[in-house]
Amino acid sequence: MAEGTMQRPGGSVLSSIGYSWRRISPRFVPVLAVLSAMILTIPFMMITGARGDIGRGLNIALTAYAAFIEGATGVAVNSLVTTADTAAVVTFAETNPLTNRDLRLLARSVTRLSQLGADTVARYASVIDTYADDLDAAALDALGQRIEGIQEVGPDTLRAMQPLTEDLVELGSSSAAAIFRTYGVSDTLTDEDVAAIVAQVPAAASYGMGDLLAYLSITNQRGSAVTISRMLEQLDVLDRLGIDPMGGEADDIAEISKLAEGSRTGSDYINDLRGIDDQLLASGVVDENELSRQLSLVNAMYERGVLTNPDVHTALTTELEPYLAANTVVYRPGNQPLLIHEAHTEPAGIIWSTQNTPETEDDKPDTAYLRVGGSAILFFPYQLERTIVRAIPFIIAGLAVALGFKAGLFNIGAEGQLYLGGLLAVFVGYSPLFDFLPGFTRVIVVLVAGILGGALWGAIPGLLKAYTGAHEVINTIMMNYIALRLTDWLINSSDPYIMRDPSATNPATPNVHPNAILPRLDDIASWWFVVVAVVFFALQVYRHREAIQRNLLLVIRPALRALLILAAGLFLQWITVRDSLHLGIGVMILAVMFIDWLLVKTTTGFELRTVGINPDAAKYAGMNVKWNLVLAMMLSGGLAGLAGAIEISSVQFNMKPAFFAGLGFDAIAVALLARSNPRNMIYAGLLWGALVSAQGVIQIRTDISNDLVRIIQALIIMFIAADAIVRFLWRVPAASEEEKQSTGATFSKGWGG
Repeated sequence: MAEGTMQRPGGSVLSSIGYSWRRISPRFVPVLAVLSAMILTIPFMMITGARGDIGRGLNIALTAYAAFIEGATGVAVNSLVTTADTAAVVTFAETNPLTNRDLRLLARSVTRLSQLGADTVARYASVIDTYADDLDAAALDALGQRIEGIQEVGPDTLRAMQPLTEDLVELGSSSAAAIFRTYGVSDTLTDEDVAAIVAQVPAAASYGMGDLLAYLSITNQRGSAVTISRMLEQLDVLDRLGIDPMGGEADDIAEISKLAEGSRTGSDYINDLRGIDDQLLASGVVDENELSRQLSLVNAMYERGVLTNPDVHTALTTELEPYLAANTVVYRPGNQPLLIHEAHTEPAGIIWSTQNTPETEDDKPDTAYLRVGGSAILFFPYQLERTIVRAIPFIIAGLAVALGFKAGLFNIGAEGQLYLGGLLAVFVGYSPLFDFLPGFTRVIVVLVAGILGGALWGAIPGLLKAYTGAHEVINTIMMNYIALRLTDWLINSSDPYIMRDPSATNPATPNVHPNAILPRLDDIASWWFVVVAVVFFALQVYRHREAIQRNLLLVIRPALRALLILAAGLFLQWITVRDSLHLGIGVMILAVMFIDWLLVKTTTGFELRTVGINPDAAKYAGMNVKWNLVLAMMLSGGLAGLAGAIEISSVQFNMKPAFFAGLGFDAIAVALLARSNPRNMIYAGLLWGALVSAQGVIQIRTDISNDLVRIIQALIIMFIAADAIVRFLWRVPAASEEEKQSTGATFSKGWGG
């Protein structure tokens, strides 16, 4: 038996499962890398957002990944609204008069009560009551605002500074500032310095040189002698009341003062919360968070017209249940908690957006839903549309990097090639020199210009690699800088104007001509998708005509594929609800098909792959290694330039400095995730687009920085580059030689490559 061949075990079911896993798991290494990265990110969420609470951390993680799925695919599962969702408000309103105008303020107050905690509110209220005869609300805030400074400087130090401070205040702000700003920043004082200070501030003579320097430094740090004087005044208040400046009561007073908002004092704030806490206790409501959530929900019901009676208790007990019985109402997270399909209670439905016009022909689907028990599975087409649009440049640019990998080249210059392709594309798009081009031909020329720009920029490091041996990584990094600075100069230059639009507020090129814009999918007639499906079917039948003549059943496969293409096209057209999904998706698919065909089916592709695996063997076999290196970099650059041209002609319509910042380096990650396989590039690019598209939703739902997405991306790259970690964690067999060759050997080569 050949080495490395697995024998099927004849033992238990577990042995059979293990055997099957060892056979199929190597192809899932990228998927396992993504799963590992997402699992490893959970501790980051727990550390940054859970404040040590494991349960809260797990809830944040689940919320984050639910938000990721929604932001990436538009799919969400939410509960249907029931009367139980307002039970706490009903209970509260039974003992406390409540109108719809009170809801928003009450919800905020209950939330704050929950955040502070009832015990903390009671402690703060006790402090207020204890000193109510000596300090009114304003005086308590004034005292609290100085306590932190008193604690930082130190009560004893402040008392020692009092004579000096009084003389500085009496001297006047300008003269006093001249003294402490001059001498308070010094490391030492000389006798001459002390004499000069004493001449203006007699009290300084009573201090040692070290103390005087320290006190002047403190005054300088606090900004003025008046500030120190006010701290001394409040320190006297603390002493008079018998409050330890460094004790717990002083800390509480300081915290109370921080609660002041506008004309409302911290005491007002605490007294309000104390009253609300009393109301909650009287009504039997013990969960402040739940009550706050329900109050916000009820407020949204009034805003959406679900409830109309101003008395909240009456509205909830008489109006809500009939409304829920006649309409589909879904409870959504976020600031808009209600999704309503009026006058519809069927198990499934579509909520249409009217586009602010009375005609129904231009209505677009806003939400599709399926009711399942007490929940609803929702689909928001615009989320998936946004993900696909974001993924298109990642897929094409990743394809560019992967092509370099196949030829044994690490094209880290995709970003520069994007810029050059974008520059040529935008010039062709806006320049009057090309206005003679009719209709759709101009956008084709724009795309070709982008390909040429990227190819020419990629050819330079290719030539240097082939004829001088200069390493492509160093060359392409430098070419990136040149491309970026060249773009900055061309677009920022205003004397003279080169590519900058003179009428633009911010540096940018003019917008491209309407004929240079890729059509939106919803602007394309549906019968075009039928034509594409029929043409595909005809080509497949012609290609396999001999086999089909022998067995007519073989026509089923191309027919099913044609139907799948038709369905996919119509679905993509249906989800184009924000007019952003464009024909670039078709260009992207053609690019993937072309590169896959080139590498697998052509002599040129075979030579590129052979040069990548073993240049010496390729040379010995008679292949032109130098030409193949240049060709690989040109093709790689052309693909990157195509990605830039598509972004110009379909997303932004002009070009700005730093327009593609980071896209070229993300392309490296996408290529690694796809294992340099052109077909896998679509899935890898969609994942990258999904992460970018969903980061805003994740941040809103979890209050975690969108840098979380960057952490996930970094971990994915790490696990892909060091796949031995993934193989160890998931018990995946080591990569075979064939697998290593199929994924490229670029990273195993040294800088001498």
